Amino acid sequence: MALGVVWSAYLVVFLSRLCVGPLSPFLKQAFDLSNAQIGGLTSATAVTYAPTLVLAGWLVDRIGVRRALVIGSLVTGVFVGAVALAPSYSVMLLLLALSGLGCGFIYPSAVKAVMVWFPPQERATAIGVNQAAVNISGILGAVIMPALALSVGWRAGFVVAAAMAFAVCGLAAAVYRDPPGGVPSWTAGAADAASPAVCEIEQGLPCVTGNEQADRAAVRPGFLAVVRSRDILLLGLAAMFLCMVEFASLAHLVLFLHLDWAYSVVAAAGLLALCQAAGAFGKPLSGLLSDRLLGRRRKAPLLALAGLAGVACAILALLGPGHTWLLWAALLMLGVGAVGWGGLFGTLAGETAGPTAAGAAAGVTAAIDNIGIFVGPPLFGLIVDRTGSYTPAWWTMVGAAVLAACLLALVREPRRA
Repeated sequence: MALGVVWSAYLVVFLSRLCVGPLSPFLKQAFDLSNAQIGGLTSATAVTYAPTLVLAGWLVDRIGVRRALVIGSLVTGVFVGAVALAPSYSVMLLLLALSGLGCGFIYPSAVKAVMVWFPPQERATAIGVNQAAVNISGILGAVIMPALALSVGWRAGFVVAAAMAFAVCGLAAAVYRDPPGGVPSWTAGAADAASPAVCEIEQGLPCVTGNEQADRAAVRPGFLAVVRSRDILLLGLAAMFLCMVEFASLAHLVLFLHLDWAYSVVAAAGLLALCQAAGAFGKPLSGLLSDRLLGRRRKAPLLALAGLAGVACAILALLGPGHTWLLWAALLMLGVGAVGWGGLFGTLAGETAGPTAAGAAAGVTAAIDNIGIFVGPPLFGLIVDRTGSYTPAWWTMVGAAVLAACLLALVREPRRA
């Protein structure tokens, strides 16, 4: 029940964030926009989303998941609905930015909910399932938004997204409940053993092993120590570069396929849905493999996903029209690698901090990675505008994926009890 509620919240919040990509041809025509300006619409929520994540991550550890979900979905619905009334590009940019105030509550709430409701051997699978909601929302956006825009206009898409946000607000208020006391009794008994990162988060406590360390982590989460943690910062920076790849790809893929490969807008949106579907499948699958086959190791599969994202972008940079099957293969790889990394990342961030500081860790890392969301799509569009080609933009994304892999390699993964 808890996973279903946070999954639904994730779905509608990211539907409002990802619908710009499928609607980009219509928005470009309506307001006479450049590629860089289209990227700016995708990045607008990051302006407020990133700082809100830090506040929400701290707040959800104190007020609980239910209240945070209600606040986030309500604020998101108000401002996304207002986008449908926007008379100009600048007003739309402002309203999308304000919607980030609500979106910022959802991610730390979801990670917190999974950390307190699921045992360690099921967390990566559960977070992978939850994170797949991002891609399901992308699929819905790619399928529904162009059809709505063609039939009744692009504004209808934002009305639908707002209505769904209000529905989830009511669902969270009526159904979701936190566990008694905030953390179930098994959390301490089954928690992870000590790691260098956990010792940093424990504000200078000596490293110990087993349940003693787990009990300390549950009692003294230390928000400021989470912010200062070397491994939390490395995770956030790695995610920043992966977000550059993910959101730049999603924002510009429809235009890329429409202009360079001569696909219709609807067909290009269908291929975007294919990419999102691969990410939706990859998140729970990678979590299941991590939980069941890799002994709850998170870093190694994350490195593999970053490498897969880089390879996919390189193929798109080198590939020319006419190689349809190679294009489909590259888009599947892009979905699994560049879109499907979020579940394992959220699990590793939450486990690095411990269950009682999971909200803070999720907020801090997501605030850092949203710099990538803010920079990636406009940078990709600017490169295309200046060079007249998508090839150098895709090579830039290859470089971002390589940097992400290098930073992930430096993270010290918690040792298992």
